[in-house]
Amino acid sequence: MRRSDHDRSGQALALTMLAPIQGGHESALADALNDLPLREGSPLARVPGTHFARLVVIDAPVYQGAPQKRDSWKASRLLFTSNFDAPLERYLDRLRTGLDTDGDTIFGHCVGYPGRADAQAWTTWLLAHRVKSSLFFGAYGDQTVQRVHDNVATRARLIGFALEAQGLAPADLQVRFREAFPR
Repeated sequence: MRRSDHDRSGQALALTMLAPIQGGHESALADALNDLPLREGSPLARVPGTHFARLVVIDAPVYQGAPQKRDSWKASRLLFTSNFDAPLERYLDRLRTGLDTDGDTIFGHCVGYPGRADAQAWTTWLLAHRVKSSLFFGAYGDQTVQRVHDNVATRARLIGFALEAQGLAPADLQVRFREAFPR
């Protein structure tokens, strides 16, 4: 497997970035992340093509003496990881515009963040902090987010139909099924 393939599972891609947080901004960033709405209200839910995404503050390691090795990090880091529909370039633009001002609120605590107004500077900054995946598994690798949503909706319709159709005569069941699920 080529190194570039480590970030791909079917049509889905992985994006991981670690950006240093400005000194003294760790608590403010953690508070900003904690204040974000969850699930459908999350700013990441506004980004088309996102299968899964997380933002996490990773504190700078504290050296506790031997046998621990000293870590080279001088600052805490913001970890952002996402599984999304390919291609990368389109997703990065959707991420920048979909996060809108929430992106500035989050990434603005990171060293060198240029803001979202300049798309090229934003993309360059994010990719400069990208970490290639060693292993990536996409649960729905060959399906886009839209296809997954469609499948979940079809499943819910089918369950609803099965509950409503209990006790129907076979001929009536067939008619109702064809009405509910036309080809």
